[in-house]
Amino acid sequence: RASKTNILDFSKSIIGDFDREAKKRNIDFSLTTNNPELDVYIDRNLMDKVYFNLLSNAFKFTPENGQISIMIKEDKPKSIVKIYFKDSGIGIPENELKEVFNAFYQGSNNYRNSSGIGLHLSKSFIELHKGSIEINSKNGAEFIITLQLGKEHLDEKSIIKEPVLDFVHEMDYLDSEVIQNVEPKNTEDKYSILYIEDNKELLDFVSHKFSTEYTFFASDGTNAIERALELIPDIIICDLNLPEKNGFQICEILKKDLRTSHIPIIILTASDDQESYLKALESGADIFLTKPFNLKVLAQSIKGLLFNREKLRFYYTNNILNIEDGDFGVSEQDFLRKLNDLIEKNLDDSAYTVEDLARSLTISRVQLYRKVKAILGISVSDHINNMRLDKSKELLKKADLNISEIAYAVGFSSPNYFSTSFKNKFGVSPKEYKIKI
Repeated sequence: RASKTNILDFSKSIIGDFDREAKKRNIDFSLTTNNPELDVYIDRNLMDKVYFNLLSNAFKFTPENGQISIMIKEDKPKSIVKIYFKDSGIGIPENELKEVFNAFYQGSNNYRNSSGIGLHLSKSFIELHKGSIEINSKNGAEFIITLQLGKEHLDEKSIIKEPVLDFVHEMDYLDSEVIQNVEPKNTEDKYSILYIEDNKELLDFVSHKFSTEYTFFASDGTNAIERALELIPDIIICDLNLPEKNGFQICEILKKDLRTSHIPIIILTASDDQESYLKALESGADIFLTKPFNLKVLAQSIKGLLFNREKLRFYYTNNILNIEDGDFGVSEQDFLRKLNDLIEKNLDDSAYTVEDLARSLTISRVQLYRKVKAILGISVSDHINNMRLDKSKELLKKADLNISEIAYAVGFSSPNYFSTSFKNKFGVSPKEYKIKI
């Protein structure tokens, strides 16, 4: 669904989301072009996800006082544009460069958990544009996107005059290669889906289509709430007409429950009317699709929701001590505030456990683990550790305490373990950090 787009204006609209992060960490963040008037035919929704993935990776691996740049360079003789995403981060080992676009790839120098599908999907989206993406890694990482100018290379039916802002309802023309099944390394690498449907034939059909790519669970609707609480899946697909509670009621209950409020929910229904659509929104549903639905639309809706989870993860992991009110992820914000308040109150207690935290939140240890993993992409213990280390950074800047005192103040059982953990996360020892500031 490509539309004529000023590539500089498009780039500016996306990088604004990262400006605050750049200022906070004193990163030199720049955007340059050799032709401010250059128009390119792109699907704005898909290209938005490519930009976001490349930039979130750059910010994830670039230290404070580093550099991140985007350079847009038109090559008139070749009728192409190259977009360079360059950072001064830790880079990628040379022997792994050929693997970075593989599904579920995890870099050996990546100490932060991630899904491992972002670059794989970004490459698929670029190839849909008949373009290419390559990577260099020298003094950081550099991704180079090459796109053809004009529109002759694109299928006529994939070009639109007005840009589509809501991609979810406009994917009937999406090439099947984007939703091709991929074989993950093991079941833990797969996202999980709970499909609530009382039509066994439809349930089996959808399960067959998606079970290769996702860990697929099912419910006939009679135990939908219990099943969701037991599994805490990554996505829930729910039929509207069910034997006991209908899809709206199930969605509303799960969205109001602390344990499941973060899970994106897709409601499927044969009712294509405004009242049903409004009820779906009121119940908290993320996407509303009508039957008979197009499998490509459902597949891309799932991928879109998972990408949005990645966006929220990036925001939360980079603002973990300063969660601000916003118009997205409200239930997650409330949960993280409660979580962080409990951790901060017990920060100096090295004996404070994940079980203690779960008990205070009145949820099970497994449910807490799955919820935090879904929102932040890391385990609860890693999150506690990160908060301790971030707090230690503040104390090293402000407090008149020695390193041993700071280690105990943030709940480490020994100064040596604190120093090792600090260096693993920030690249310098607490002593070196204190000298620098």
